[in-house]
Amino acid sequence: MQKTGLLIDSTTLTREDIDIHDFVKVVELNVTVDGKSYKESELTKEDMLEYIEQGKRMKTSQPAPGEFLEAYEAFKEEGCTHVLVVTLSDKISGTYQAATIAKDMVEGAMEIEVRAPRVASFGVALGVAEIVKTIESGAAFKDVIKRYEDVFEHAFVMFTLENLMHLFHGGRLNKISAFIGKVLRIKPIVVMDNGRLELRKKVRTYVKCFDYFMDAVEEAVKIHEIIHVDIIHLSQKEWADKLHDEIIRRFPDVKIHRTDYVSPVFYAHLGDKGFGIALIAE
Repeated sequence: MQKTGLLIDSTTLTREDIDIHDFVKVVELNVTVDGKSYKESELTKEDMLEYIEQGKRMKTSQPAPGEFLEAYEAFKEEGCTHVLVVTLSDKISGTYQAATIAKDMVEGAMEIEVRAPRVASFGVALGVAEIVKTIESGAAFKDVIKRYEDVFEHAFVMFTLENLMHLFHGGRLNKISAFIGKVLRIKPIVVMDNGRLELRKKVRTYVKCFDYFMDAVEEAVKIHEIIHVDIIHLSQKEWADKLHDEIIRRFPDVKIHRTDYVSPVFYAHLGDKGFGIALIAE
């Protein structure tokens, strides 16, 4: 009898309806603060906000392959015949590679599929929440994989941040792009739909950012029948509320989730102020 497990990395834990299931396991990334290393679960939102305010130097790193191997062995002991692994984009982290290395170390007949969508954090969580429902329904593994492909085929993340220097210090954005928002006080729009973070547009106001995000939702609605949107804000609830209300008004069939948290790894890279959306479409 088939039994499917789902393995995710800790940056995906931006919502509470994912890891409450016994078939879901989590492998953690690491955050180093002034030379001291922590697992993500050892740091709270309040810790990260304090470190950002204090200007602490922070680095992040992926899990070791051995941590994935431990999770695979645990799935095997629980009788799982199949495991789907979903990590953040392999263009910005070595987590996917670590999971793949560990896969080749597993002995036995358990089938493991490792996938890395072109998004990260709350963008991964948005699609994973749908995959969880598919596994919970008892679907065959091939249908679980098909569900993964469907929900992430058109996925993207876009957001604006008060300060891009966190992305620069973390090696996720070049220096010139990072200085644009700080020196010129321009609102940057960062887009992730090809696995990398790209400074897509520079605007003068948050209103222009809002309009850009709404235009993206409108384009998706024109093409696809089912749209899921996750609205995220970091200390920008007013703009998240505006996005929520406008999406409901213009596109009442769009399914909306709200997030006010990213994992410690992404606090280290994004900072503590911004708002945006993730979207999956079918």
